[in-house]
Amino acid sequence: MKYSKVLVIFLLLLLANIVGGCARSSTEVWDDTKTAGRYVGRGLRSLGGKQGESRQVTSRHDFGYAANYNDDFIPLEDGAEYNKLAMREQDNIPQSRNTPGEPNSTLPGIEAFQDPRNAPELAALFNNVQFAYNSELVKGEQNLQILHKIANYLKKHSEMYVFIEGHCDERGPQAYNLALGTRRSNAVRTFLVKEGVNLDHLFTISYGKERPLVFGDTEDSFRMNRRAQFKVYQR
Repeated sequence: MKYSKVLVIFLLLLLANIVGGCARSSTEVWDDTKTAGRYVGRGLRSLGGKQGESRQVTSRHDFGYAANYNDDFIPLEDGAEYNKLAMREQDNIPQSRNTPGEPNSTLPGIEAFQDPRNAPELAALFNNVQFAYNSELVKGEQNLQILHKIANYLKKHSEMYVFIEGHCDERGPQAYNLALGTRRSNAVRTFLVKEGVNLDHLFTISYGKERPLVFGDTEDSFRMNRRAQFKVYQR
């Protein structure tokens, strides 16, 4: 029954081309008839269960873009591949030999680290570092000023330990955002280490999109949630 409906539509299109053909050339009529036939053919294949060349897209390369295409792309797939990416990023960063909360560590777990915004002498110092959409690059004059001040403070206060939290906005799969949060926290840690901060006093953790600073789906909300945030512990 459904095939017959498609054929009826095709015949009506063909008839319309023939009737209207008196004011048009035979070549134009034939081109339009072939076009109608192609669309009808696609409809018949779709009704028969054939969907053409549709496929799942998991990276910008699946679109056939050039390798240097610089637009943002968040994959639709949410899986272990992005956890592997986070682990690779983590492997490239020198790690502390005194991991908080571990059995042989002299430091308590992250639950003992405090929000510096609750301490008057630290609130103006440990400001959040903001990131561009789908990026872990530390850039912008304000971010650089924040990190330079933090680095100078930590170099003078050897009793201070810091957890750097990586956060994302709500867009994108959970696993992808966990990996992105890892890269963001590691980027901040790497910056501070290059500034001379003791790497054994810096630790990282990613929360992905699970702990938004503000709720909402506006660009301002997204911007504020793309951040690295700090927790401190003084021994």
